[in-house]
Amino acid sequence: MDSEILSKTNRLYWLGRYVERTLISIDIMQVVYDRAIDQGDFDFRTFCNNLEIDCPYNSSDEFILGFLFDEDYQYSVISTLNAAYDNAIVLREVISSAALSYIQMAVNVMQSAASGVAPMLELQTVTDLLYAFRGCSDDSILDTSSRYTVKCGSSVERIDMYVRLKYHTETLDSEFERLQTRLQKTPMRRDGKKLMVLLGLAPNPDPANNRELLLECVEGLFLDV
Repeated sequence: MDSEILSKTNRLYWLGRYVERTLISIDIMQVVYDRAIDQGDFDFRTFCNNLEIDCPYNSSDEFILGFLFDEDYQYSVISTLNAAYDNAIVLREVISSAALSYIQMAVNVMQSAASGVAPMLELQTVTDLLYAFRGCSDDSILDTSSRYTVKCGSSVERIDMYVRLKYHTETLDSEFERLQTRLQKTPMRRDGKKLMVLLGLAPNPDPANNRELLLECVEGLFLDV
């Protein structure tokens, strides 16, 4: 692929990953927030260790708000959403202005939630807008390979997050099936050995015992991103 096509493919892939990461992170933080109210502190350090990210916070309350809304923290949800928006702007002609507007609205709501009195309620609106983006972009992206590149990014992020956080692991087999289908419709180059390992593990991923192998293969699956 020439550099222009490669750049577009890379952005489409990471757009899918960043949107999916935002959705999963919000979903988890809503559960964490509710549990913290009922049960006290959340083990945020283990959470960060599982994601292999730095943790500059000293309490669970500080972490929850920072992980959601701290724009100076590169791993925060709002930083991830901003990264999705940065890619979406460049891809406007591919994904459509209508699809881009949903991410813009999601960013605006996220920023408003950071200073709002009920931030967790506003996060549901962010989630709704991102699902609306997904539906709109799926209809607007006319090129099949571009559409499935975004979907591959979503699948990779979902598998990665589920394995790291032991979250919805009962759905991993179906996620692998979904990824396998999407791979057939994207031009992205794959690492054949890692793909064979993933396909071999797909019927029974067993993330408890295969965590490192799964993460190595899913993160290294595509060669140009």
